Amino acid sequence: MPPGAISLAVAASIYPPAVAAVIALGRGSDVRLRVVLLVAAALLTVFATGALMLLLITDAGLTGSHHRTAGAGLEVAIGVVLLGLAYWLRRPRAESSAAKASGPSKTARYLESRRLVLTLGFILYVVPSPIYLAAVKVVADAHVSTSAELVDLAVITVVMLWMIELPMVMLIFFPVRAAATLEGVNAWFAHHGRTLAVVIAAGVGLYLIIAGVAHLLS
Repeated sequence: MPPGAISLAVAASIYPPAVAAVIALGRGSDVRLRVVLLVAAALLTVFATGALMLLLITDAGLTGSHHRTAGAGLEVAIGVVLLGLAYWLRRPRAESSAAKASGPSKTARYLESRRLVLTLGFILYVVPSPIYLAAVKVVADAHVSTSAELVDLAVITVVMLWMIELPMVMLIFFPVRAAATLEGVNAWFAHHGRTLAVVIAAGVGLYLIIAGVAHLLS
């Protein structure tokens, strides 16, 4: 496994909306099957988008040894995007009372059937995060065989989705206790999730910018 890929995957795993979706599944009926469907759809989506990005990065010559300037430029660009995301996330947002009282959320409606749960798993992860893109680029920069790249990508995918995989296991084996525990986790994210996302986005963004500049100057 290329150094740095796992740590970037862990950073990319912080995704409160997906955790909230898994927790919402624990409140309904047929919990085990629906939570497995959500996680399976997310795993397939993340792996497929990662494989596509891996192919595009390689074909475009954006890996370290093929085109150092382009590869470093991509790192800097991802870092700048992450800093912009951190700035956007830290801006205060006002939630209107009308929106809160307008009825079930779109996510809640997606959880009403198995087919829509699969759709939600796809929607939540079809747009890859900049941090996940950075992790995929680390895999591409390693220049190993295609089969090894796919194995590395599979490992990154599993690591990136641990925040919904762990709740899935809990809901399968301990549904009652897990539901109460996960509600507490969701409440913590409601108060601190944005701050955590800002810190991670800013930290990874600065790291990628510094790494990209270092690669340009080396």
